[in-house]
Amino acid sequence: MTNPTNKIILTQEQEDYLRENYATVIHHTICRELGISKRTLVRLARARGLVKDMEAIEGQRVKRISEVLRHKYLVSGYKGTAENGIATRFKKGYKAKELFGEEKFDQMHRKAVETRKMRLAEERARVTFGLPQRTRLRVKRQPKQKILDRSYLKKRGYILDERNNIAYYTDSTRRAVRMEAKPRRYYTFKQWEP
Repeated sequence: MTNPTNKIILTQEQEDYLRENYATVIHHTICRELGISKRTLVRLARARGLVKDMEAIEGQRVKRISEVLRHKYLVSGYKGTAENGIATRFKKGYKAKELFGEEKFDQMHRKAVETRKMRLAEERARVTFGLPQRTRLRVKRQPKQKILDRSYLKKRGYILDERNNIAYYTDSTRRAVRMEAKPRRYYTFKQWEP
């Protein structure tokens, strides 16, 4: 029952149900019965000093997890059983390939690789255009070829303007004619004017 100030007020029947069943019934069932959220249920129980009897509700918790997994696997088209998933989950000696089958495992692996490649390409594009990254993937800010070119030009005495990607040469610079002649995608070559 809700009042205009949005404060949850339980009726006497709901109050009795909560006190009788909180210790031995899982949150999901109580929330459905009372029509409240799990966070509200925990808050109300804490205010009344109620605590769970974990041994009494263990079977109900496993059953609830089984229902959730069964629904998830049926929706996603997984052919195995949810009980099998619970029985083998996080146990030593079981591998994903054995649990899902070789074909399903290979399909999952291919999908993961494709997704990572796509995310990496998106992040590279974002970094290139100066936008902040959305993920924690490590993206090189400069291509390897540009790093090599920069090192080579510095050794030959060019003055580099990294912000504008310009390589200036002076009278003392040992000029790299082949690099200057080629259309370079990283640096533009200009005479240094002090």
